[in-house]
Amino acid sequence: MSLSFTPSLIPSLAALAAFALTFYLGAWQQGRADEKRELQASFNSRADMPALDINEGLSSSSDKRYRQAFATGEYDAAGQFFIDNKSEGMVVGYHVITPLKLRNQNQYVLVNRGFVSRSLSYPLPPAVKVPAGEVEIKGMLVSPTAKFIELGQAGAASNTVSGDVWQNLTIDRYRELTKRSVIDLVLLPTQTDPQLKAQTERPDARVAKHVEYMLTFYCLAATLVVLWLSLNTKFIQGKNSA
Repeated sequence: MSLSFTPSLIPSLAALAAFALTFYLGAWQQGRADEKRELQASFNSRADMPALDINEGLSSSSDKRYRQAFATGEYDAAGQFFIDNKSEGMVVGYHVITPLKLRNQNQYVLVNRGFVSRSLSYPLPPAVKVPAGEVEIKGMLVSPTAKFIELGQAGAASNTVSGDVWQNLTIDRYRELTKRSVIDLVLLPTQTDPQLKAQTERPDARVAKHVEYMLTFYCLAATLVVLWLSLNTKFIQGKNSA
């Protein structure tokens, strides 16, 4: 018995093209994973940096996401609103967003004061008191969720904002509707009122997603090679001479 390897031209070219594509995609995802590892390392290093004083202004020279920060000012109760359909375990409720007017400035930072569950008055939000007087808020700077799905016509505020209840938070929309000058990041306090549950956010550059894609494409490329070899290899039964 002997082996016969007789690949045909057209199927071989098709297999080569498919292998090249899947291997290229695997390599591209590997590069993306390396980029995200660098980004994750940058996120992690920010925890050791000195806290930023928001009252002194935030330069745009570098990304301030996930930096510890603090701000001094007074909450603007009239600008408080609620982000609906948030959850803590099996409990559904809202995130309470309150603008903090920075001391001696006409600028605000939005503070996500925490989670509150729905009340019997739903869909009306529960009553959440706003601290009076000057306060100092310490926490982490984060970006609002960039990707979301909204009901109704895209970009139509009337479909996504109902009084002081919103489906999602975007800084630009808040500026447009309230005419307030607001910085581009949201402050997550480390401590909040007893009525609320403080929110935390773990910096995640999503390295695992690209590693998963990389392994998938590399496995496809390897599978194509194995299939091409196996389909073009045959066992030939030899004849014994008399």
